[in-house]
Amino acid sequence: MALPRCFWLTLFQCCVLSSLLGFSLSLDNRTQSCDPSDLSALKEFAGNLTNGSIVKLWSNDSVCCKWIGVVCGGENNGESVTRVTKLILSEMSLNGTISPSLAKLEYLTVLNLSYNHLEGKLPQELSKLKNLKFLDLSHNMLLGPVSKSLSGLSSIEVLNISSNSFSEDFLFQSVEFTHLLALNVSNNSFTGKFSSQICNSSKALHTLDLSSNRFDGNLEGLNNCSLSLQRLHLDSNSFSGPLPDSLYSMLALEQLSLSANNISGKLSNELSKLTSLKSLVVSANRFSGEIPNVFENLLQLEHLVAHANSFSGPLPSTLASCSKLRVLDLKNNSLSGPIDLNFTGLTRLCSLDLASNHLTGPLPSSLSYCHELKVLSLARNGLNGSVPENYAELSSLLFVSFSNNSLENLSGALSVLQKCKNLTTLILTKNFHGEEIPQSVPTAGFQSLMVLALGNCVFLRGSVKWTVCSIWISRIILSREKYRKV
Repeated sequence: MALPRCFWLTLFQCCVLSSLLGFSLSLDNRTQSCDPSDLSALKEFAGNLTNGSIVKLWSNDSVCCKWIGVVCGGENNGESVTRVTKLILSEMSLNGTISPSLAKLEYLTVLNLSYNHLEGKLPQELSKLKNLKFLDLSHNMLLGPVSKSLSGLSSIEVLNISSNSFSEDFLFQSVEFTHLLALNVSNNSFTGKFSSQICNSSKALHTLDLSSNRFDGNLEGLNNCSLSLQRLHLDSNSFSGPLPDSLYSMLALEQLSLSANNISGKLSNELSKLTSLKSLVVSANRFSGEIPNVFENLLQLEHLVAHANSFSGPLPSTLASCSKLRVLDLKNNSLSGPIDLNFTGLTRLCSLDLASNHLTGPLPSSLSYCHELKVLSLARNGLNGSVPENYAELSSLLFVSFSNNSLENLSGALSVLQKCKNLTTLILTKNFHGEEIPQSVPTAGFQSLMVLALGNCVFLRGSVKWTVCSIWISRIILSREKYRKV
């Protein structure tokens, strides 16, 4: 799960905001001609772009500090000079290649060329930008290796090259990014093992996103990652083996996302140490054993997504302590026993998916306290009993699936759920064995319902004669081979 764009925009804003005051005070200097070297570098850069992009916006005026996206400032031996310090051309529909001439902008601290249509390889000359602190080349069509082009950026703090077609084995194997705070290389084609050098060289790293590449091997490279690490995203690679013990020592960690890998073994009880954790995503791996019942310490947790593993045992009862929890997705595991979870304190829960497990017993009545719940899926379990009457209080529900259980009292279920005014989809297939189809449902309810599925319920008698004037149901799904009127 790559980091959202708003996060990287926030980082960028932090990098440039501190300079805006100084920039505004230097507006009078914009009438001065820019440094000839900078002017030449920018013209060469524009020359590598096709017509219709920045070429038309930049004039032939030699005062390049007036050009859109160009910020000037800087000092030399304590004296103010008019040098290009920032080049910010995000979302400018740039086409073409990146010119090596940018390396001549020796005062450059910020380079943002994200969300354009740039292509080709990165020029190795970029490695000469010793003052560069922020580099964002994300969301372009760049390709090839990057280490030689970036390894010399000794001042770099934020490096985002995500969503390109870069490819290289053993990325940044010998770099020294001693000031690095955030690194995002997601959505590329990097291969090889995770290099511990990234963590070795920077002791202040707080964001690391390697997701959606082709990295493989174990995660021992994390052993030297900074204790200041807050966001770690390794999704959609081929990492394997167990989680290293060092992971549970990253006490500042807020986001941990490892989905769609081949990571195996158990989650350790040491998970309880990660008290700052807000999002834990470990879905689509090979985890097994019980989910540690240690969530009473994870009071900041908002998202727990662990579907498509081999977790077994009971549902962790201490999840009831996570009052900020919004998403709980444990579907497609082998969890068993009753849903022994007190939902009364989970009032912010928006999505609950426990489908495709071996859960038994009744539906939890305390779920009625989750007034923000929009998605509820308990399908393909061994649940029984009736739908609790207080589920009528779940006014935010949009989607409900109780299919493939052993529920009873269809008439009661419809009577309760029709009061959920926003419900659009209700799936009740393979339940209510041997019951009659109710002759009617209340006409005041189901105001938003579009799909009602009752297939394979083996009704014994009755017929569908519902007159529901206040709603429109686009699909009523009944299985012909299982419906027998006698």
